[in-house]
Amino acid sequence: MVEDNHNHFCIYCGAKLVPNQHFCSQCGKEVYHDPVQVIKNSSRYESKIKQLETEYDFKQAKAKELVDKLFDPSHMSHSKFMAAIKKSNQLFANQLKITQKMMELESSELVNRQIEDKIRVLNTFIDKMEELINELVIQLSSNKDDNDDINALFKDMDDLIGSVKDY
Repeated sequence: MVEDNHNHFCIYCGAKLVPNQHFCSQCGKEVYHDPVQVIKNSSRYESKIKQLETEYDFKQAKAKELVDKLFDPSHMSHSKFMAAIKKSNQLFANQLKITQKMMELESSELVNRQIEDKIRVLNTFIDKMEELINELVIQLSSNKDDNDDINALFKDMDDLIGSVKDY
């Protein structure tokens, strides 16, 4: 937020001034301008958002690692999981960016409620990525080729992506 750095009246003759005017149109004296002060509103959500971003980055990297361990890169399941993770990453980043822009707005009850809603959405992404990791670990430890479990994981990822698109 930038504070108003312009006096609205000439300090010498009292004439009304317009923004960015450098000389008074009445008396011709130079208009005094206060130095510009930039005030960054520190949001109470800033550390929470940073924490969510870090947690998501860690979990999506772990999910990618597990997909690489479970499936050969030429396997269709590998491509589908990586595409789902990539789409999830894009949506998470978009929601994160929107939340950060909202935090730049003047704080109000409405803005705070919207930020809290976005935080819930970001947490949903993290929860779903955690579920994906857990399922991949189970799949890896059981060392079985159960297409039903894999298809259920795809459906969960698609549901998450679809619900955020609808939001």
